[in-house]
Amino acid sequence: MLETVAAACCFASLLSAQARPETNEAGTWRLQGLRNGYCVHFLVQPEVATRQVKQGFTVLRAQQDSTLHPALQQVIRSQPEFGAWTASNLCLYYLDAVQVGKRRIAEHDPRNYELIGVWTLATEEQASGTRRNLVLDMFANRTNLLNAAELAHVRLHELKSSYYDRPDTTSDVYNLKIGKTQLTWAGRPVGDSTRVEQPKVERWSVKGLRGDIQTAELVMSPAWSRGVVGSLSVGGKGDLGKLLHASPIRFVGPLYRGGGGEIRFSR
Repeated sequence: MLETVAAACCFASLLSAQARPETNEAGTWRLQGLRNGYCVHFLVQPEVATRQVKQGFTVLRAQQDSTLHPALQQVIRSQPEFGAWTASNLCLYYLDAVQVGKRRIAEHDPRNYELIGVWTLATEEQASGTRRNLVLDMFANRTNLLNAAELAHVRLHELKSSYYDRPDTTSDVYNLKIGKTQLTWAGRPVGDSTRVEQPKVERWSVKGLRGDIQTAELVMSPAWSRGVVGSLSVGGKGDLGKLLHASPIRFVGPLYRGGGGEIRFSR
């Protein structure tokens, strides 16, 4: 089952108050203390991607995607038959805390963390041609986050997570269980850290709890980024796992640390 759920994130709003859609206090999430953040980049078959798109939107082919990750661009250049496929990202943010309105969600044990995951598909609005990623599903590892999402009229699904942050000479291990899909990424940072000068901005299309289509905006401002090397193993029979297995590439990186962001759900 592929669900369209959404969130959006932003330190400083990119829209004026007059132009911004209706929001409420529960719909603004401040992401605090980014411990680790990374995305799994892959490609989805055309017929599968098309089935997920709602009226008024069109899947964006990889060969037409100006924001396509360089690793995926290389696949398209070497194997043009994948140009008709569509880019998909599973992004994961390991955090110290999430501020939802006036409520701060954090763990008593500082070794624990809040985890938010977002799975998106590249689409654009038919009327305007504006890029607006479709959120296929969204995840969290804490009951408090799942409940807070309902107040913002969106649904998060629970995931199971553990990770082991080791010295640079040894691979870190990230374990995830998302529905019937199991992911294990074993990797380590390489090269020098680079200060992130510009925030990561995404605009999403959202299906709310009541079936309405919302918009959402993500602005994530990590302090540092760093390349990684490693391997991603995929197991289980979930939809996510099937699409990852079918993709000609499953690229992880870069790794982001420090800073934070804001999630804004709008109706």
